[in-house]
Amino acid sequence: MESDRIKNQYNDAQELYNYLMNKQEMSFALYINDVYKKVLTLSAASYFESEISRILQNYAKKVSIQNDQRLVELIMHKIINRQYHTLFDWNGNNTNSFWKLFGEETKTKVQKILSSEENLKSAEKEFLTLGQLRNSLIHQNFAEYNMENQTLDEIYKKYVTACKFIEFIEDVLNPDFFSNEKYNM
Repeated sequence: MESDRIKNQYNDAQELYNYLMNKQEMSFALYINDVYKKVLTLSAASYFESEISRILQNYAKKVSIQNDQRLVELIMHKIINRQYHTLFDWNGNNTNSFWKLFGEETKTKVQKILSSEENLKSAEKEFLTLGQLRNSLIHQNFAEYNMENQTLDEIYKKYVTACKFIEFIEDVLNPDFFSNEKYNM
């Protein structure tokens, strides 16, 4: 479920950085590296928002008995559009607030799955980290925000790991989730 565009951004940044370093243009290389870390972070978070919005819209279509577009429109206009970042506690350690929106049974089952599958727990953590970094970039002066404690490689690895969490969200928001043998524990 990874985006080719984000992968290309990462590869282009690496290529440009290496080119500048080989040309001994260290200040340009460091500047490009700093800018691309921010761009990659925003691109990843934006991609996740787009994917989760798509997943929620598809979920509404699937569970609407007659595929009633009115329900889909209501969800898109009152829940997703301009409200995405309220769905998650970006400074928290988990996504329980999001899962609770789908009922206590869903939240409890997801918590159980996440606690037993370390790769999904790690994906959840990286998803939240990128969302929190996105918020920091947007709300704390993008141009001046310091991302020195993150490398481009680390951000990209967080993105790749977090993509697994987006796939998990899509699995959970399938009407057959509770009967899916993959997640029966």
